[in-house]
Amino acid sequence: MIQPIKQLRVRSLTVRGFKGFSEERSFSFGDMNVITGQNGQGKSSIADAIAFAITGVSFFGGARLDNLYHKNTRDLALELAFADESGAVRILSRTRTDSDMDIFLDGRRITQRDLTIMFGERDLFLSMFNPRYFINVLGSKGRELLERYLPEVPRADIMNGLSSHDRALLEGEDFLSPEAFAQELRKEIAQLERDTIYMQGQYDYQTAQERELSRQLAQKQARHAQIIERIAQLEARRTAGFDGADLKERLAGLYARHDELVREAPASLEEAAAWEEKIQAAAQALEQRRAEAYHSKYAHAMAETQAKVDALRQETVRQKRVLAGLKPGIQCPMCRQTVTEANLPQVKGEFEASIQALCQQGRELVSQLQELQGLDEKAKAVFVQFQADDISAGETALVALKEQRQAALDAIQEENKDRQREIAALRDEIQNLELDLECGMLSPEEGEELRQGTEEAAALSAELSVLSEQSQGVPELESGRLAEKREQIAEKKKLLAALARYISKRVELNFSRLRMNRVAISLYDVVKSTGEVKDVFKFTYEDRPYACLSGSEQIRAGLEVAELVKGLIGVDYPVFIDDAERVPVIDNVRPSGQVFLARVAKGAPLTVQVSGASPAAQAA
Repeated sequence: MIQPIKQLRVRSLTVRGFKGFSEERSFSFGDMNVITGQNGQGKSSIADAIAFAITGVSFFGGARLDNLYHKNTRDLALELAFADESGAVRILSRTRTDSDMDIFLDGRRITQRDLTIMFGERDLFLSMFNPRYFINVLGSKGRELLERYLPEVPRADIMNGLSSHDRALLEGEDFLSPEAFAQELRKEIAQLERDTIYMQGQYDYQTAQERELSRQLAQKQARHAQIIERIAQLEARRTAGFDGADLKERLAGLYARHDELVREAPASLEEAAAWEEKIQAAAQALEQRRAEAYHSKYAHAMAETQAKVDALRQETVRQKRVLAGLKPGIQCPMCRQTVTEANLPQVKGEFEASIQALCQQGRELVSQLQELQGLDEKAKAVFVQFQADDISAGETALVALKEQRQAALDAIQEENKDRQREIAALRDEIQNLELDLECGMLSPEEGEELRQGTEEAAALSAELSVLSEQSQGVPELESGRLAEKREQIAEKKKLLAALARYISKRVELNFSRLRMNRVAISLYDVVKSTGEVKDVFKFTYEDRPYACLSGSEQIRAGLEVAELVKGLIGVDYPVFIDDAERVPVIDNVRPSGQVFLARVAKGAPLTVQVSGASPAAQAA
C-alpha cells in the first residue's frame, strides 16, 4: 500500500536521452551537494530530472514535456535512488517514448497519483524543492495552497475579530464553508436581481398598457357620443309626419309567403332515393347474370364413359404385356396354368381374342363419349347465347333507368330553382319595404347614414365594454413587491460583505501563525486613489516588496518560504538552489534536509562535489 514519505534523501540519479544528456549519465549525492560547471553543462538538467522523476514536470513546473527530450531522440529514461525516513533505499524509474509514460517504484508499475500520495501534490513538492517556485510561479495561487494545509481557525476566534455589526449578521447563519455559502449567496442575489428586472419590466409594460387603454377608451367614448347624437337627429326626421301602416300590412303578407316557401321541403331527396333503388336492383341483376357459369347436364355421363374407356385401355395394355411375355415354362397370370410347348399357341390365341374384344368395346365407348361431348358443346353454346342476350337487355334497361332518373332530377332541380328565385324575389321586396319603413321621411343617403351609424354605435358599445373590463382588470404590480425584492438584495449583499470580511479575518488569523525570519506576507493593500482596502497575497523581504529584491535576496526569501512549507507539512525534503553563485552566504535561514547548490564555474566541466554521507566528488 502506498504511504506518504516524510523524509527524502536522493542518493543517485541516472539519466539517458534527457535534455543535454544523450548518453547515459549517473550521479551520486550526499547531504550537501555542490554542482559546478560552465553554462550549458547540465546543472539545471539535474534539478529538472529530480523534479520530473517525482512530479512528472520540470523544476519550474513546465508542462511542455517535449522540451525534456534530447534533441536527437524521442526516448528518455531516468532512475532515481532515494532513502526514506526508515533508511531504506527505494528505486524510482520513469521512461517516456513519444507521449507514452511508464513509472516504476522498486520494479512495480505505479501511477502519478501514487507519487502524489507519497510526496504530496506537485505544487507543494516544488515549493519545497525549488525556492523560487512558490513566489515566482504560484503567485496568488500559493495562498490557496497554504490555506489547504493550515490548521482550521476556530469560528469563535474569527467572530471575535469582527465588528459587532458583522457578528450580528453572521451569528444566525449556519455554514460549514464560508466560500460555499458566499457562492450560494451570489447565486441568490443574481436570481433576485433577475426577478427585479423582470418585475420592473412587467410593471412598466402594464403601466404603459393601461395608459394606452385609457386613451383608446376616451377616444371611443367621444366617438360613440357623437354617433348617438347624430342617430337621434336622423330618427327625429325619419318619423316626422310618416305613417307606414299600409307598408307594414304588405310586409306581413310577404313574410308569410316567404316562410311558407322556406318550410316546404325541397322535392328531390325521396324521388332520387327511389330511382337509386331501381338502378341498384337492375345493376345487381345484371352483375348476377354476368357472373352465372355454364353447368353441363352431360358431365356425369361423360365422366363415367371416360372412366370406362380408361379402364379398358389399362386392361388392354396389361394383356398385351402378358402376351408378349408368354413362353414355355411360365405360369399364366390369368388362368394360373403352366404354359408348355404344346399349349402355347392356344394360350396366345386366347389372349389375342381377348385383346381384340377389349379394343372393340373401347371403340364403342369412345364413340359414345364423342357423342356426349357434341351434345354438351351445343348446350353450352345455347347457354352463352342466352346469357349474352340477357346481359345486353339488362345493360339497355340500366341505361334507360339512369336516363329516366336524370330527367326526373333535372325537373326537380328546375322546380327548386324556381322556388329559390321566388324566395330571393320575396327577400328583395321585403328588404326594400323594410328600408322604406326604416328611412321614413329620410333620403336614401340619410337612411344609409342612419343604418351605418346604428351598426357603428353597436360595435362601439361592444368595444367600450371590452376596453372598460380590460382597463379595470390590468394587474398593477405593487411597488411594495419591488421594494421588498430590492430590500432582500440589499440584505443579502450586506451578508455577503460580512462573509467576505469573515473570510479575510480567517485568512489573517491563519497566516498570523506563519512566522519567518526576514520574510513577511501581506494580505491587504490600500488603493491610494480611493483608499479602498483590497485583498492581496504579496511577499516582502526586510519590509521591501519581493519584486524590488535582487536575485540573491529573492533566493534567500524563497528559502524561508520553502522551510515554512516544510514545517507546515511536517516533512524533510531536499532543496535545490540554482544560481547559487549569487548567494555566497545564506544568513537568514538554515536549509533543513538535503541541499543541492548549483554554481556556474566558467570553463569547467559538470562536477558534483558531495559532503556528508556520500561518495567522493565526481566529474561528468
